[in-house]
Amino acid sequence: MAVSFRVSFRDKLLQELRAEAAAVSWEPRPARRPARRLVAAAGLVAAVAAVVAFAVPLASETPAFAVVKNPDGTVTVQINEFVRPKELEQRLREEGVRAVIDYVPYGQTCREPRGETVPQPQRMPLRRLDGPGFWIDPKDFGPDETLVVVMHSAAGDPAKSNGGGVGVIRGPVAPCELVPAEFGGVDRQ
Repeated sequence: MAVSFRVSFRDKLLQELRAEAAAVSWEPRPARRPARRLVAAAGLVAAVAAVVAFAVPLASETPAFAVVKNPDGTVTVQINEFVRPKELEQRLREEGVRAVIDYVPYGQTCREPRGETVPQPQRMPLRRLDGPGFWIDPKDFGPDETLVVVMHSAAGDPAKSNGGGVGVIRGPVAPCELVPAEFGGVDRQ
């Protein structure tokens, strides 16, 4: 059973601030110079206010994607906008999944073959969630295997997907060379 977990930027910031506050020693010390303490306290209050003033407007924005390591070792991925694929590849790599992510314009795809394809249904590289996401088990991949995801944006809107493909390639993955996509006579715009 896959569990979708989403942490907002504001919640993550508050968790980090709480962790920082917990790490500060609050033991009373003999007062040496009250003026220094007052200046330091004022500086701390100003810094927290600046962080909150900066973070609150950003907290309402939905991130382009989220990658979460689950307690069972699987990785949940939610893609809200089809932008910054290299950042998503890096986050997946940090969680133990080697991946190549390509977002291509509607009507185009990557020239195939891009490498030695691992046959399906030997195993499914990812499992869909109820919402706009999927989960992956890094243990499903061999040491020389890469998850390859190609997504088409709908009419140039990076927030909408219009299909794509997923597979696993053993060995090196060729770069995406754009070619016209064939949709089998179905107009998917």
